[in-house]
Amino acid sequence: MDTKRNSVKSRTRALIMIITLMMMAIATLGAMAQSEMKAARVVTDMRNRSVAIPHEVKRIIALDAGSLRLVSYLDATDLVIAVEDDGHGREKSQYEFFNLATYRIAHPELRDLPSIGSAANHEGIIASEADLIISSAVDGATLDQLQNILGIPVFAVDVDVELYDRERFYAQNEILGVVLNREERAKELNEGIKAVLSDLESRRAQVREPKRAYAGGMMFYGPADLLRTTGDFLPFDLVGAVNVMESNPTGNRQPYMTSLEDLIAAEPDYIFLDAANITLSQAGYTGNKATLDALVPAFSNQEVYSTFVYKYYGTNWEHQLVNVYAVGSTLYPELYSDFTIREKAEEIWALFFTVPLSFDAVCEAQHVVPGRVDWFN
Repeated sequence: MDTKRNSVKSRTRALIMIITLMMMAIATLGAMAQSEMKAARVVTDMRNRSVAIPHEVKRIIALDAGSLRLVSYLDATDLVIAVEDDGHGREKSQYEFFNLATYRIAHPELRDLPSIGSAANHEGIIASEADLIISSAVDGATLDQLQNILGIPVFAVDVDVELYDRERFYAQNEILGVVLNREERAKELNEGIKAVLSDLESRRAQVREPKRAYAGGMMFYGPADLLRTTGDFLPFDLVGAVNVMESNPTGNRQPYMTSLEDLIAAEPDYIFLDAANITLSQAGYTGNKATLDALVPAFSNQEVYSTFVYKYYGTNWEHQLVNVYAVGSTLYPELYSDFTIREKAEEIWALFFTVPLSFDAVCEAQHVVPGRVDWFN
């Protein structure tokens, strides 16, 4: 009888111990869950995805076109632990692409960071132990799949947004500022851009006779000559010029290839060519010199100018604004006579980057000095 009673007591004690351990485990898991919730915040990215972001982001990788540029604007390149091959001097190409992006001139140390190859190198990205991935991929399902594979939060940015959609551009800076703990920097950047745009609007309001102009030599999915154009060239719109070309027929407002016949038919009085393709544009002109000189007023009157790189690995937004002043100074010199392009470029670069950039250094790196081309000498 005592043996049976002792056996029951033993089982009871064991059951009590198991229940106690289970309760302790549940409490521990609950505490861990609460801790994890406190360690992360849910943020809506630019593709309307809810992403759990660590409160303290220390190690990031930026993937695909334009995302690292946005990180640089917010003075957060110190958080970047690795870069892609594309554009950082590791791709196999006859072209030197590194300096076509101004943020890389401002932060040449990015070139020396370890490489993760590309977004497809999942093993390499996982091994990097990044806290956060910033991606400019467009498709939400692709972003979700990447996040699931990596086990790392993937925050989407929109690098197709232009300064035509200012509120979205500002909102992106603000939310990225929150994600990277750079709220004050994001506010400073947005306020500075608003001031620049306000200045430009006051100048445009004084234009009485809009000039007709053409933009060519756009870098978009690779090099091209003067026939890669755009009907949505922010500098023309902000200075009050007439863009002689139509918007991209696809509706995406991006550069596209036109034809020699369409360029002739457009009859621009001024032509502005992107520095990224100035050599190819010159070759395109030389190959059709007699025709262009005879039939296109801009060539007949030698009103052909170079501008800073606008499109390369996404939009160089800082150069959008620098080029507005360069174009305005050419088309309406009486409205832009209170500064030199050197002064204005350095002022705008100082707004977008927290490290100093000199006009001479950028011109040398991008092989351009904005102004009339010397093809006619």
